[in-house]
Amino acid sequence: MSFRLAAWVRAATAHAATYSGLASLLADGLDDEASELHDSCLRMAAIGERLIARARESGAVRADATGADVTALTSAAAWLHEHVSPPVADRLITVTLDGLAARRQPAAPAT
Repeated sequence: MSFRLAAWVRAATAHAATYSGLASLLADGLDDEASELHDSCLRMAAIGERLIARARESGAVRADATGADVTALTSAAAWLHEHVSPPVADRLITVTLDGLAARRQPAAPAT
């Protein structure tokens, strides 16, 4: 897994969870052009897209991983951090990042 991508996901999640209700506002703000957070949400989504694109190019994540996946992950994890518990949110991040990781082909047996 890309260290930069994982670190950014964790930092974005922690930031969004810092303020009560921010996770929901960020999740809604991406598609709501009238939202005061819309431009910030677009910038965050663009950062996520660039990070996942670099991770795809390096072979660190699955070829079908998208910036939208990262945005959904950070929104869901921040909501869980705020409403359930930080350990549950961290577990979701870990499980999802593991799922985004590129699958390594097993080495061919020596002949």
